[in-house]
This record gives sequence, structure tokens and C-alpha cells, in this order.
Amino acid sequence: MDMPQINRCDMITCAFNTNKICHTLGINVGPHDECHTYIHGSAKGGFKEVNGAIGACLASECKFNDRLECVAPDVSVGSHNIHADCETFQVKS
Repeated sequence: MDMPQINRCDMITCAFNTNKICHTLGINVGPHDECHTYIHGSAKGGFKEVNGAIGACLASECKFNDRLECVAPDVSVGSHNIHADCETFQVKS
């Protein structure tokens, strides 16, 4: 099984973001669908040849959460107030 890729990240102030692309190996999504890997800073981290993916997901209410793993085809991360949220999150029906 491959980790779902992050196809877009709007958190341009994140150390792992370059041109709206996440460059860390994997982010963790918290219980309220927020990106726990978001790091505000001007110093850049990550690897430019890497497109970020979802490492673990604690958003148990999300329909794409299967045993704390994300099974969405891909993920978008957006800005919500001062933190990053998984915009792919959908409540289980």
C-alpha cells in the first residue's frame, strides 16, 4: 500500500512548503483534521525531490481513515485560521 500523496498545500509559511507543494516524507493528521507537521518558519526543511504524503491520521471521524491510516486517493491541505487542515476530510456517513 502506498501513502496518499499531498497534491496541494496552501500553508506557504510552512517550512516544508515550496510553491504550494509539501516536501516532507509524511505528515501526520490530528484528531480534528489538522496537519500536525506544520512548522511555521522561514527556514526551509524537507527534500525538494519529495512530494509529501500522509503518514498517519488520527481523524477517526473521517471516511478515509482506516485503522489510523489515510486511504484517500490524494489529499489537499489548506489554511484554517492559523493552522493547516486536511481539506480532503469527510465525515463518515
